[in-house]
Amino acid sequence: MASEDILMKTIKSAAIFLLICFCNVGSAADYLVMDDEVETFLTDIVGKIKDAMHFQRDIKVYISSDQSINAAAIETGDIVVNAGALVQIKNYEELIAILAHEVGHIEGQHIPTLLAHRTDFARAGLVTALLGAITSVCAGSTAPLIAGAMGGTSISTSMALGKMRQNENIADTKAAEAIKRLKWPVLSGFVSIHEKFASRTVSYNKYFSTHPPSEDRISKFRKYYAAEKEHSAPKDVVALMERYKQTFEIARYKMQALTMPPEQLQFFCKSPKTLSEKYARAIALYRLDKYREAVELINQLIAAGNGDRAYYAEIKCMSLINLKRCAEAANIARDILKGDRNTKTHRDLAIIYAAAVVAGNLKAHLQSAAKALRKVLVLHENDVTALNTLGKIYSMSGDQQKANLCAAEVAMQMGDTQTAKIHAQKAVIGTDAPTKRRAQDILDTAGEEEAEE
Repeated sequence: MASEDILMKTIKSAAIFLLICFCNVGSAADYLVMDDEVETFLTDIVGKIKDAMHFQRDIKVYISSDQSINAAAIETGDIVVNAGALVQIKNYEELIAILAHEVGHIEGQHIPTLLAHRTDFARAGLVTALLGAITSVCAGSTAPLIAGAMGGTSISTSMALGKMRQNENIADTKAAEAIKRLKWPVLSGFVSIHEKFASRTVSYNKYFSTHPPSEDRISKFRKYYAAEKEHSAPKDVVALMERYKQTFEIARYKMQALTMPPEQLQFFCKSPKTLSEKYARAIALYRLDKYREAVELINQLIAAGNGDRAYYAEIKCMSLINLKRCAEAANIARDILKGDRNTKTHRDLAIIYAAAVVAGNLKAHLQSAAKALRKVLVLHENDVTALNTLGKIYSMSGDQQKANLCAAEVAMQMGDTQTAKIHAQKAVIGTDAPTKRRAQDILDTAGEEEAEE
């Protein structure tokens, strides 16, 4: 097989892996962290930055459990943010620097550009470098790259890596200019995050590096920061930055509680004082199977009237389900979701609500639980958890045609075309016309994929 064919096959496999798991290639222990609260926070920042760059398409933000300070603009035009980009950095300004850089890559169409130069990478033996550009990023590693594994020439190597460094410079400039237009007083974070990366760099070799020298990047951002200090931020911007600062603290503690190894949770925020610490401790207690203690702490937060009670309810309701108090959990979730018209930011609570209905066999809630999940799927049509839970709700309702369609959709998302065909064939048989049409579409798609293989 030609080296270019090998390269594209590898890229395709990596892209599929990312789309399913959203974790770094070669790091099988990493997993996708699904959390509406943190995703909404990150998406809000990304949305404002991409608008400042006049980029029209929405950008989705996913969270990987990886603890390194990194993020990635992936082939789909979306962003994967490592948990470490929240936990290991100093402040929200550094987080904005990381996110803005990734939006710069997406707006600049850098991933398609790199793929268009795949021949250069194949000749230069830089398959790993190209995959790294697709699946990692930002400040990324400036460690020397060992090139020529496939016997490439120094000229094509130089051209390929030069293109990478050029894209990094462009993304840096786009990020800084967008922040300047937004009048956000956060450019100190651009300087400090790159100073952090520079302190970790052992050596730099421009002939083997995918990124420009940290010193050059720091110098660029210091000039932007110096110009920023000459102007005062508008009042609305100051208010927004204060909100970002507070939400960052919540997100940082929450991400620690969600991704910390179980053996460390016992001691995490053991004597919580702040709202963020109490919230994180409640999550830790839930993960430690101390459900009653988790409910007690969440009740304190709800009584204090601080924070979003829907996010608190997620922890409380999951704890109640494990305590076999499913009806109580379902009632709490349903009452909150009534005021949430599109389930845009409370997707997890809708799924938890349905899970309580299934676990408690709560027939009276079936219709409202199905409605909540359908709202989720309007905005997140490929949400496997929502699809799987909806299938269970339909099965409890006696609607096996729709239950089989949900099972077929889940199987397709997981790449299991054989199972998808089995369920789709069952879903085709029935009286619901839209369900039949969608089941036939799945059968056709599954057949085409099998033919290609």
